[in-house]
Amino acid sequence: MPIYEYICNGCSEIFAHLQLSTKESEEVLCPKCGSKDLKKLPSAFSCTGTGNSDFSSGGSSSGFSGGG
Repeated sequence: MPIYEYICNGCSEIFAHLQLSTKESEEVLCPKCGSKDLKKLPSAFSCTGTGNSDFSSGGSSSGFSGGG
């Protein structure tokens, strides 16, 4: 279930909406003024990694120092 951010063209409220269905045609209303005149905002994303904590802190798990 994706979360989308919208801005209301009526009252300038910015809000997030959890899309409960996979269909794009789900009606979204501004929670402040009830308007349907909304614009979907581009959203940032985050990702998490798994693996060796040494890698994320800049260390080397291979033992290779890069020296000659």
